[in-house]
Amino acid sequence: MFTLDHDPVDGSHLIVAGGELDLAATSEMSAIFAMSAAGPQDAVVLDLMGVDFIDSSALGTILRAAQQLEVSGKRLHVVAPEGPVRRLLEITGTASRFSLHTTRDSAFAAA
Repeated sequence: MFTLDHDPVDGSHLIVAGGELDLAATSEMSAIFAMSAAGPQDAVVLDLMGVDFIDSSALGTILRAAQQLEVSGKRLHVVAPEGPVRRLLEITGTASRFSLHTTRDSAFAAA
């Protein structure tokens, strides 16, 4: 089970994910990222603080979104506190494709 909420906040598009991000979440994630890329905000903040698990399909969706956002002149900022999700992003080398932050405040400050 997963949740995805999104709203414009402070000149950025905030996406808050929760639960398990797996194949079931990729379609909705892709749609939200596409809206973010087309929107007027300069950056996208993806908050993964409430995420327990990310599988390879959801990770691939995040990486494609980072590339799509970059092409549209925007930057993806990912919030992941210390723990399994952050370790996954770091050990797979995918964290180099976006800005990684430990708090939402630091992500907004960087955006």
